[in-house]
Amino acid sequence: MFIPIARLPFLEFSYETMEITRKIRKLDTNTDGNLDLISDLPRHIIDCVLNRLPLHDAVRTSILSRKWRGYWATLRHLDLGYEFYLFIKDAVENKFYRYDILLHDKYKYEYKRIISRIFMLHIGPLVKVNLYIPKLDASEHPLRDTDLWILYLSRKNIKELTLTYKNRERHLLPRCFFSCRDLTHLELRNIVLEPPPNFKGFRNLLAIQCTGVKFKANMFESLMYGSPLLQKLVFENCSGMNHFKVSAPNLEILRFEDNRRFKTIGFENVPKLADVTISTLYTEVDHFAKSPHLLEFLTSLPKVTRLSLNGDFLRLLAGDTLPQQLPTTVVEGLKYLKLNSLDFANFDEVSCALCLIRNAPNLKQLEIQACTTREDTLAPKWGYMEAGAPFGCTLDGLRVVKMKLIRGFKPELEFVQFLLANSPFLEKMSIDWSLYTGHSQAQRKLILDMATELIRCYRAASPTVDISLG
Repeated sequence: MFIPIARLPFLEFSYETMEITRKIRKLDTNTDGNLDLISDLPRHIIDCVLNRLPLHDAVRTSILSRKWRGYWATLRHLDLGYEFYLFIKDAVENKFYRYDILLHDKYKYEYKRIISRIFMLHIGPLVKVNLYIPKLDASEHPLRDTDLWILYLSRKNIKELTLTYKNRERHLLPRCFFSCRDLTHLELRNIVLEPPPNFKGFRNLLAIQCTGVKFKANMFESLMYGSPLLQKLVFENCSGMNHFKVSAPNLEILRFEDNRRFKTIGFENVPKLADVTISTLYTEVDHFAKSPHLLEFLTSLPKVTRLSLNGDFLRLLAGDTLPQQLPTTVVEGLKYLKLNSLDFANFDEVSCALCLIRNAPNLKQLEIQACTTREDTLAPKWGYMEAGAPFGCTLDGLRVVKMKLIRGFKPELEFVQFLLANSPFLEKMSIDWSLYTGHSQAQRKLILDMATELIRCYRAASPTVDISLG
């Protein structure tokens, strides 16, 4: 099939290009002039080569020989992402005067024409597409052709789709998007999802990642209950999910990072969920915010092995009271624990963190990123090391501890003491001291002296530990 590749503006036939092509053809022909090694490559080898090239280079292979002219148009993977956008932008700027007052209109026209022509010339099935829609103007609606592009993709039985809109306003996807029933992997950015009334989810979906997506008309609920094969779920700064209730029997990985308030959060029927990351925003004035207490939360995650929580969510889990001890079966599988933005001056956050650490018998690695920003003289002494303290335990399984943004406040140093004194088999502890420019030289020296003394005093508690200060 003949494909008019010369009409694609990023394929220009300069004298140098033609000369190189002539030499290649000469090298790929034997002494009899009958065998074209490039053209006679097995088709699966050609597809393998083309799939590893940027799209504009894949199109340029059409000049290698007559047989190669239509190969790029049958690619099953089209990467029209950010790198392709940059290439088109540079090509337009090089073609026209960079400071031309009409450059923006020319760029918009060329970009729309290139994408539309690629889709028009493509033949055969599409498996994977990455499509980037740039921000064209601060007050402008995204290209009208984008909905036509979505319609085209919905008719191709596409399986993996990445859509990124960079306009100021989120883009409402057309209803034809919800007819992509063969989707297995979906990645959306800056999108509005409003499903038709008969939408029942994506039955074949295995993984979905949403960033800045707004869910409307029970879209989230339809997605949860209509995607039974879902294995990976990633939500970052999404809206329209006031009730974040996850029910997915095959889910293995969950990332939920939200800087908005929510009403409820919970899990049910997640027997395979092993890797959980939750980061939320806590506000005391939000009387609607509800969360399961620590025991209820951990009980709903029977197979969790990796857990990452931020300080605000720990505060929500703490509730009014924390149990002295959790059932041994609740977190016996937990091996990796990461605590982000932990405020050592906040009693609820520290108490909840300690409850998790003390009741995880198989915990091997602990990572903490502190966010203690004040030397609070009113902060109580937690008393980790005092005789009869409720924090007493032995962390036999703990092998690695990493602590970042430590500023040398007493609660932080006391926490380090607690870990060293109760981790007899600890192998490595690294502490990243955050020395702010606001500290005087005397204050910096005091912090380092305190750390050195701390390590010297408690090295005997973990004789094999390798301690490093950053």
